[in-house]
Amino acid sequence: MQRRVIAAVAAVLLAGIGAFLLYNYVNNADKRAMAGQEATQVLVVAKVVPAGTTAESIAPYLETRQLPKVAVVGDALANTADVLGLVTTTDLQVGEQVLRSRFAEPGSSITGKVKVPDNKQELSITLEPQRVVGSTIAAGDKVAIFFTVEGETRMVLNDVLVTNIQGGLDPAATDEGAAPSGSLVVTFALEPKDAERVVFIGETAKLWLAREGKDTANQDTNGVNVKNVFK
Repeated sequence: MQRRVIAAVAAVLLAGIGAFLLYNYVNNADKRAMAGQEATQVLVVAKVVPAGTTAESIAPYLETRQLPKVAVVGDALANTADVLGLVTTTDLQVGEQVLRSRFAEPGSSITGKVKVPDNKQELSITLEPQRVVGSTIAAGDKVAIFFTVEGETRMVLNDVLVTNIQGGLDPAATDEGAAPSGSLVVTFALEPKDAERVVFIGETAKLWLAREGKDTANQDTNGVNVKNVFK
């Protein structure tokens, strides 16, 4: 009889210890997941942000999260200080990291499509993500356009306004550090003669985009081919 009582007490104690260990294991799961990984603060969309929302009024739609640094997209924002005075160029979806490239100067329409200057034509072309800066180009960005024709690559156009993007980063993706997949349709505002050149290259050769910095728009290049690529 005494042995049965001791066995019962031991079983209760073991069950209690097991429950305590399980509670600690579950309670510390997030901490273990972050162990060994540097965490960084990033803004994430908590409620869908309509296109055209100003940076000054976006706070109620967002929340701050700590994510492993390797999972943070390159131009993700930790706060809105860098985009004050700008507006969102497209709807931002729940769970999406808030990217600098999703903001542009006021004047974007509620569809995310930037107004086109009166002397320009709109032209769309389909490109793979690696040709569109990893699919991070957004409406309102200014880009340089490179042509590769018969073994030579050259920056042919610069200061080109992007008026719309279809496709891009998938806000529902579980691995936020993964490379984007799928093609994008990029729409430019171009003078008619330049639109002809882009159509021709799109039909016969290759085209790449580069996001322009404030001091790069007027730089001249001489092109690269097999004879001078190593010089």
